[in-house]
Amino acid sequence: MMIRSATAGLALLLAWSPVDARADDPVEEIDELAEETVSGKRPPKPVAVPTDAVFHGSAVTDSSTGLYTERVRRGARQLHTSEEFVAGCIQGMEYIYRRQYREARDTFIAVDRSYPGAATANVGQLLIWQALMLENFDFKYVDQYERSYRAARMELEEALLQPGNEAWENFILGGILGIDAIHTMRRGEYLKAFSRGIEAMKSINTAKELAPDFKDSWLGDGLFNYWRSVIAMSTKAIPDLGDDRAKGIEQMQTVEREGIFLGPPATLALVFTWMEEGQMKRALASTLKNRAVYPENVINNLVLGRVYMYMKRYADSERTFLSVIEQVPDNERVHYYLCRLYLRMRNLPAAKEHIERYLAFDLDDESRGYAEYQKGLIAYREKRWDDAEEAFKAAWRLARLDRAKKRLEQVRRNRQVAG
Repeated sequence: MMIRSATAGLALLLAWSPVDARADDPVEEIDELAEETVSGKRPPKPVAVPTDAVFHGSAVTDSSTGLYTERVRRGARQLHTSEEFVAGCIQGMEYIYRRQYREARDTFIAVDRSYPGAATANVGQLLIWQALMLENFDFKYVDQYERSYRAARMELEEALLQPGNEAWENFILGGILGIDAIHTMRRGEYLKAFSRGIEAMKSINTAKELAPDFKDSWLGDGLFNYWRSVIAMSTKAIPDLGDDRAKGIEQMQTVEREGIFLGPPATLALVFTWMEEGQMKRALASTLKNRAVYPENVINNLVLGRVYMYMKRYADSERTFLSVIEQVPDNERVHYYLCRLYLRMRNLPAAKEHIERYLAFDLDDESRGYAEYQKGLIAYREKRWDDAEEAFKAAWRLARLDRAKKRLEQVRRNRQVAG
């Protein structure tokens, strides 16, 4: 159960992890098929998967009739709740995907007033704070997030003591516990994250029993089945229980196609699946699928820029990253990716400019350590051995990067050769 809890969150963590060792290094040969993979190896062979799902529309009412869409009606049937409640929650989620955070907050508050006890106001706030932090891979709003999390959890636990709406309450409780497990793991509190994950899967399993046709609950299973298989194939630390990658992909695609609330996150999770499989065209198709519906979503656009970069479509990657700056001038993370892009393009002055801009922000130690590693690569390319050594030492001190230690050895050898 602990393994399931940990690996179910891995795909979402991969979206924002600064650990991109193979893709970052412009000095050594790069195996293109191994880029951005968990194992760091070529996929043994692409898995056979079903046809890609068609992304469902985002509207909650039919413009011609004014009635709720089939998606809303289906969600209400599956969760044994009202169509109005489901429509309000879908609309709040859609606002988050569109990065309309104020509208999302107001929508969740309105739903909460009409349906007290469902924790929609606190859950909505929790999701907004997490989205804002994921845009920069930081912890800037951690106090606000933790207040919302505690309030939502307390409200849901109290609601579960009363009969009615149990499928929704268990699903959403499992959801916020899962989000907190990922959040806690991102902060390095692994035992606490495992505990949260165990609680999350217990609530999700109850929701699946109460609402077996509600496919959103399958996302955790899909992530688990795929990433457990990948990790088991690359390490002896996890028992090899068979290759369930195809099953996991099929489950994620089912959520993408039939999910009431989690279609777009399932699509994003599939981006990293296709990267792991070395299927970059499919990864690109998934990011573009989300962008077609949510062009202002910063999280998806940062991932899209990275996919273009790995495909060596550097002009498209640069255009995408610069569009993020134009949309959100204070975004921090985009400068880290622009540095990586310009390193690949061998535009060292531009790479230097953006890593210095990134380092000027108030970063946590791990993010700063990875940025120092990029700074060291630039100095290495320019044969500024003292600056490279200083940066790689900082990368090791702040983030314990093994490859920074290897680079220090290379710097020393190069300095000796130079005399």
